[in-house]
This record gives sequence, C-alpha cells and structure tokens, in this order.
Amino acid sequence: MKKSKVIVPIMIVVAVLATIILNKEDYNEVTIINKILIIVGAAIVSSVIGYFLLGSDVDKVDPKPTNNMINNKKGNRK
Repeated sequence: MKKSKVIVPIMIVVAVLATIILNKEDYNEVTIINKILIIVGAAIVSSVIGYFLLGSDVDKVDPKPTNNMINNKKGNRK
C-alpha cells in the first residue's frame, strides 16, 4: 500500500472538517481568503505529519516463521 493512498484521504477529511468548523456563526469575522488559507494549511500540515508517521516500510511485512519453536513440545525439538 502506497502512502498516497492514505495521505490523500487524510487531506480531504481535514479540509472538510476545517470547512465545517470555519462555517459556524462564531467565525463570521474571518474573511473568505483567510478561511481558504487556514483550510489549505491544515490539509498540508496533516499530510506532512501523516507522511512521517507512516514510515518508509509500509509495504514490508515480516514473513511467516518456518520453524515455530513456541508450538513444539519440549521433547519434540528438531
């Protein structure tokens, strides 16, 4: 799974939530230009944070162990 499959939805969710919050009556004094800058800035910051938190090994999964010593009984060790 690539990081972009996760980061783009994070950006969209943050932008939608920021839009909903900024359209409340409490924020009527904020101009539309400032609202757009806040929304875009929040989406960019959240995507950068998500990029670093996902790490570089998103596609890598540990292989299944072939020699499982936990399930073997003490007398049956190979």
